[in-house]
Amino acid sequence: MWEFVAKYWLEILFGLIVTGLTTGVTRINKKLKEEKTRNQAIENGVRDILRMQMLDTYERCKVAGTITVSRKDAIDSAYKSYHALGGNGTITQVHNELMGMPIV
Repeated sequence: MWEFVAKYWLEILFGLIVTGLTTGVTRINKKLKEEKTRNQAIENGVRDILRMQMLDTYERCKVAGTITVSRKDAIDSAYKSYHALGGNGTITQVHNELMGMPIV
């Protein structure tokens, strides 16, 4: 047994190192995939909340026929974030209508 270890110690050492590295990389890869899935869920949730907020503001302003300066600024900021998160063109139309409303 000791003769075998003495003769092949370098191969055994490299085998153990490769096994350790492979295990470490596999664990890191799994954690990265989990983190990516979690981040995607957070992005989707934030985008959905922004969408709901802009639609709610649109409905309120449409009834009133006007928009306040602060709401206009908030909608513009929310729209930029929504768009950066991959939001679609439906909210672009809502944004454009809100930006064109008379300010009170």
